Amino acid sequence: TWTKNNVYLLQGTVFVDSLVTLTIEAGTVVRGDANTVISALVIQRGAKIIANGTECNPIVFTSSKAAGSRVKGDWGGLIIEGRALNNLGTEVPIEGIGATNPRARHGGSIPNDNSGSLTYSRIEYAGFVIAPNNEMNGLTMGSVGSNTTIHHIQVSFGLDDAYEWFGGSVNCTH
Repeated sequence: TWTKNNVYLLQGTVFVDSLVTLTIEAGTVVRGDANTVISALVIQRGAKIIANGTECNPIVFTSSKAAGSRVKGDWGGLIIEGRALNNLGTEVPIEGIGATNPRARHGGSIPNDNSGSLTYSRIEYAGFVIAPNNEMNGLTMGSVGSNTTIHHIQVSFGLDDAYEWFGGSVNCTH
């Protein structure tokens, strides 16, 4: 559990392993280290994120730089990998991490897979271009299932796409 009375620094790519649930309290600030190579938070298949901010107390994912010094692409972003269907198979590499990393896979045959809940959260200054058609986005979702809750997410000041879906059946709103 990450609590709002701490600020968390992602140094490099941080993976939440399968069968683990990462809970982030409303009002928590998570910073991607702008001084390391591609800081990102990756929720692996079978893992869950429970990050439910509120309208007045959102969860903020941002750059480690001071306000006024932050720029697009300071860190990678948030990636959620699920076990729902897509049109490429069950062992699909997620964009932005690399085809050789076995922890960076999405896909399956469970349309109602549950990767947790992400609500009232702000993702800013994220995005990273590794190569053409191989980028991290503010929020990247690969094969995320319909029992996952995602709503009221703001992605701003990103280097690449705000949101990108690779298959899945999640119903995001707001």
